[in-house]
Amino acid sequence: RVAEPGICGSDLAYDAACRLLERHHVDREAIDLLIFCTQTPDYFLPTTACVLHERLGLKQSCACFDVNLGCSQYVYALAVAHSMISAGVASHALVLTGDTMSRTVHPMDRSLVPLLGDAATASLVGEVPAGQGFLGFELGTDGSGHRYLMIPAGAFRQPANEETGRAKADADGNVRSQEHLYMNGAAIFHFAISVVPPTVQNLLARLSLSIDDVDLFLFHQANKYMLDYLFRKLRIPPEKTHFFLEDVGNCSGSTTPMVMVDAWRAKRIHPGNLVLLIGFGVGLSWAATVIRWPDNALEL
Repeated sequence: RVAEPGICGSDLAYDAACRLLERHHVDREAIDLLIFCTQTPDYFLPTTACVLHERLGLKQSCACFDVNLGCSQYVYALAVAHSMISAGVASHALVLTGDTMSRTVHPMDRSLVPLLGDAATASLVGEVPAGQGFLGFELGTDGSGHRYLMIPAGAFRQPANEETGRAKADADGNVRSQEHLYMNGAAIFHFAISVVPPTVQNLLARLSLSIDDVDLFLFHQANKYMLDYLFRKLRIPPEKTHFFLEDVGNCSGSTTPMVMVDAWRAKRIHPGNLVLLIGFGVGLSWAATVIRWPDNALEL
């Protein structure tokens, strides 16, 4: 899915937020935290969350900021929202994701054009009954791999110039400039298969849970080959997984909430179920959480 010209990730996120708030009759005055997750902001500054704050008509006593991460952004934002609510800093958090990653890819880069899609999601995070909701988080970073997935030029470290804008073909015939997204696919694959299994195992062990205890595993929808490999390595049976990629592509940080909603709509998630979410990618970074699906979850 590719956004129309002139449409930003914030536009997609705004539409998603309006649908959520209007469908469930949420009082906008109750929202006291807005987190917008994006790698494709409207501007260098201000933070796009402030732009969305105005568009959504939220109150002034509402904290707003962006989370500038990629495929791990959603779970990172959930961890922040959960922490702030638990600390009493906020009571109702609106967590939005929104990216137009297709704009970052050169149209002749065959390694990325078929993979990436544009999308946005909206989630409302609030209080749940005791013992439900987020049971724990596992967050991690390997900054030594930041060059494996990046846009090298165009910001302040390497400003755009005539040379950085010149497109060239690599050894595999993929065309891009330094101002376009670059991914070392082999390195990213190795990263994922190296960090995802121990992250899942560490989080479950910390919560005194096993693979058998979890009802559904929802992984960032990078590509099916990678996910199938990870499920086999972790010995997760197929009936405990869900896949949602064919129609939309890899939509960066929006894929994890999208696969969660698709599983929910398919009635694969019920109150009391244990659901494990994990996102991993640019940074390099990763984030996982286990949710006991709450009794008061909004109906879809």
